Amino acid sequence: MYLLADVFVRYHRMVGNAAYHVTGADEHGTYTLVKARKLGRPVDDVAHMHIEEILQCLRSVDIEPDVFVRTSSEDHKDRSLAIYDQLRASGYVELRDGEQLYCGTCEEFAADSLAVGECPACNAPTDSNLCEDCGSALQHNLLRNPIHTTCGQSLILRPIRQVHFELEKFAPGLDHAIEASGWPESIKRKELDWLRSKLMALPMSRHFDRGVTLNSPVEVAGQTLMTWFEGLWCYETGIERLCKQNGADLDDTMRNASTRLVFFMGQDNRFYYTIGVTASLFSRGYAIPYNHAIQDFYKLEGAKFSTSRDHAVWADEVAADIDTNVLRYYLASIAKPFGANDNDFLIEGLLQTAARIRAFETALRKYAGCNETLTADKLTVEQNHNVKRYSEAVQDLRVWDAMDAIDAFFDVASFSRADTSVSAAEVSVFLSLLNPVTPMLAARYGAFFFGAGWRPGLDGGTIRPSTGLRKPVDFPLFSDPIPEAFIEAYERTI
Repeated sequence: MYLLADVFVRYHRMVGNAAYHVTGADEHGTYTLVKARKLGRPVDDVAHMHIEEILQCLRSVDIEPDVFVRTSSEDHKDRSLAIYDQLRASGYVELRDGEQLYCGTCEEFAADSLAVGECPACNAPTDSNLCEDCGSALQHNLLRNPIHTTCGQSLILRPIRQVHFELEKFAPGLDHAIEASGWPESIKRKELDWLRSKLMALPMSRHFDRGVTLNSPVEVAGQTLMTWFEGLWCYETGIERLCKQNGADLDDTMRNASTRLVFFMGQDNRFYYTIGVTASLFSRGYAIPYNHAIQDFYKLEGAKFSTSRDHAVWADEVAADIDTNVLRYYLASIAKPFGANDNDFLIEGLLQTAARIRAFETALRKYAGCNETLTADKLTVEQNHNVKRYSEAVQDLRVWDAMDAIDAFFDVASFSRADTSVSAAEVSVFLSLLNPVTPMLAARYGAFFFGAGWRPGLDGGTIRPSTGLRKPVDFPLFSDPIPEAFIEAYERTI
């Protein structure tokens, strides 16, 4: 999801739009608490450790978000409470009787992954909040055979008072907004089905020490906001920071007709982004998200990634042996649409990607430095079609289709054949198509062909061949063969 967001932002900047990548890390989830208990370390230390791991993985594949929000930051707590207060002032937050799982042995309430059991909808193992397998939002009183992960004992239900998000009050309008949206049809249908047949108020608070603490109403004072609300609201904290940096007003920015929010997420986050976040925007008078890019969980050689079973590879470790451009290109190509169940990381696929990029580089290097062979021809009708197909695919969040358009452009390009001369426009536009996915490769070859002032752009008509003496390529291939040692280590992992 981070990579697709990075590709999307790079594309929009390339075509002249102001685009920002906002993300963050949830420090209030129970996963961090569970891990800290196992390690015998302070929770904040473990949270910081995980954040550094995330940032290192992102850096290793050249992903640098514009804003990275830690949910423990004071401005995020303030922004979360501001959203909560806005919803409450509008009459969309109300007190209700509820139930929360409780451990009599440990004498504490359980939340999220501190309680595990079986999903009432699909029978899959799940925590007490959201089923990763089917995406169902769970209520504590519906979780089957609940167990406390801390001690392994059975949990009981205890009555509590908690605040709920009253979606029923504006569901018809929300239904209409989603129906009229340009969201992918498979996602739209799931959310409309929930609104029309499973609609209910969503609990917003619970007994849990970590998080954004509520002070009102008095009945829930001391409770914390559900992570599925305040954790996801970090996007608005990030936008607020950007507004302050740019001297803009947050509310004006959110209401501006040209502002478009696009969310990128894994399948486990689908419900609370497409329903929870969308509802919190709509009920405050803002436009709903322009689109959602939802990815199935990546698989590793046909099986789900699992750190507990050591069936996983980490981006920073892979990037130590595999060129970042090759890795980005491959990961983007297998990020298939939600529900396709086709996000499989295969060593054979990685090898094929390295070979494909080698073909790109080999073709480009035939003409590197031979400026007299570059012509000022415009793109052909077929190539313009491939560029249009690419642009539409990226804008619609179909990155896999954009990758196919890149391949189609290359396969008919003059520089990929044994022509005596090639179009400068084709070379520049091809590198520009690659730029959002393989920015380092595109920039290096762009500068080599057209000089340090080259900038990626899809209007090849403005490109003219550079002049000067021939010179050899002065940098190594990005597509070196995958090391045998890496392949052997990888095969031991799976």
